[in-house]
Amino acid sequence: MKHLCLILAILIPTLGFGQFIGDSVIVYVDNRVEVKVAIPDYNDLKSSDDATTALKVFQSMLPGIENQLSSGTADLLKYSGGSSLTVEPGDPKIFYLIKDGELSNTGFRDRAIISGEGFTIFITTSDLSKIADLSLANCLEKAIAILPGKRNWSSSLSYECTNGKVKALEVRFNDLDQIELTAGAGAGLVRNTWVADLSFRIAIGFNRKGVLNSPYVSSNLVFDFDTESNINVNTFLNLGYQWNIDKYAEKPRLLGVELGYLISNHGDLFGENTFKMGFNWSPVKGVYVSPQLYITDNFKTMYPGIRIGFGL
Repeated sequence: MKHLCLILAILIPTLGFGQFIGDSVIVYVDNRVEVKVAIPDYNDLKSSDDATTALKVFQSMLPGIENQLSSGTADLLKYSGGSSLTVEPGDPKIFYLIKDGELSNTGFRDRAIISGEGFTIFITTSDLSKIADLSLANCLEKAIAILPGKRNWSSSLSYECTNGKVKALEVRFNDLDQIELTAGAGAGLVRNTWVADLSFRIAIGFNRKGVLNSPYVSSNLVFDFDTESNINVNTFLNLGYQWNIDKYAEKPRLLGVELGYLISNHGDLFGENTFKMGFNWSPVKGVYVSPQLYITDNFKTMYPGIRIGFGL
């Protein structure tokens, strides 16, 4: 029980940094409709017309469901690549604009979400039933035609389309690499012995479209007990590399490799000159599963281990 309490006490909340994944292209059409395209790389819009085609198909279906749309409340439409179209209650909030101290009631907002292969289009307007005849796809095509050259950084690009004419409003690039300082905790099995650990890491995140590939240096403090229930602390120094194998922010899946060396040895759990090799896999954000291989006793002994970590 004493061992278990120590492991549970060490599983503490951790600190980290978020990241923005991919690009967004926003087109405001005739001061009535906002069309936002979320895509891993905005240059993909130049090489494929899938997004504009999906937008045209969606608009062509609006007259057929006009009687399903509410005139006095907000609607949410979801269209998925030709396979389904749903109508749901939308956000009931009413939006006010404030100008010169005066409130202007702009009403509720209808929204539509169009999902395609590698992109998502979000449409926001006051009444979806009134936009079937607007040149949304044409405005988006013209905005795509004047997109800037290829960039490696996450970008948010805004355009205005009025009477069929498009002009750029704002281009913002998330061009900063970053240094990450993180801490974590875990529990694992080494040589049929349950251990707990604390971990600390400093990493350099190289930003490409918001996907951070990170070489890092970390340290693990591994806790075990001797026969007299005294706590032994063993310290590993590690070099590793980690990357996100999923481009979408809502589903980050991290994979990494790591090589460590035991720089401080106490107790009998590890022998002389102990190395470890491991793979880090994150099935959900903040949780890590790490199969490991230990090489010890001057390369005479090898045995596997496993670690479940939180935060690092």
